[in-house]
Amino acid sequence: MSLNARPLAFTLGAVLLAGPIAAQDLTLVYKETTSKGSETSTQYFTKDRMRHNQTEHDVIFEYATGKITNIDHKKKEYSEFSLADMEAQMKAMSAEMEKASAQMKQQMESMPPAVREKMEKMMGGAAASVTVTKGGSRKVAGYDCDEYTVAMGQGMKTESCNTTALKFPVPEVELKRLSSFGGAMTGMASNPMFKGAAQMAEKMKEVQGFPLASTTSVAIMGKSTTTSREAVEVKQGPVDASVFALPPGYKKVDPPAMKAKGAPN
Repeated sequence: MSLNARPLAFTLGAVLLAGPIAAQDLTLVYKETTSKGSETSTQYFTKDRMRHNQTEHDVIFEYATGKITNIDHKKKEYSEFSLADMEAQMKAMSAEMEKASAQMKQQMESMPPAVREKMEKMMGGAAASVTVTKGGSRKVAGYDCDEYTVAMGQGMKTESCNTTALKFPVPEVELKRLSSFGGAMTGMASNPMFKGAAQMAEKMKEVQGFPLASTTSVAIMGKSTTTSREAVEVKQGPVDASVFALPPGYKKVDPPAMKAKGAPN
């Protein structure tokens, strides 16, 4: 997805796994490590909105309106879009992939059986072979959490430690809206190029709670990357409204995807 909302997608998915809701605001501070080094990120949750702060990018999400604000600190710019925009992009992407998969199917029909089988595995085998293994328990940032290992074929593995002790101040009606949006995302599983995605979504239901720590390893075409994050502080209590303010002096720009389509400024 061209819109820079990866932190939001991760956070929404994690909140939906967290279970019942509570009234208190939450602040979570993480140490994140990638091949580029380490940084500290902070997530804020209130009954109206959430914010994910990182060194170079921040994302603010308002539940009721579905508005997403993406902030680029390097460029001192920000852009606004919505869940509806993201859903429209996914539908357009799915339509394009339907065309591509139809063309690929025609090409595969003329391939030798062994080659065709290999291609089918490349298109959907990893997702179809997802496994979830529950391990032991430990404490992270003072909270008990259960360890899970999620493996997708030979190419991707995530080890997380999830807690069910933290509840989020997200209204139930908004959780239902987010669940509906998640359903739209998994709806792309009907596309042959996403073969196995439905099985993966079903298998992930075995993972309970909110991840306080996670390490993900990905190996593709001989190259491997590892990213990790672990909570170092969890605070329950009011989050000041100023946390959700835009940085002064930043310029509003069109979201990247809309710029590409020639949308007016």
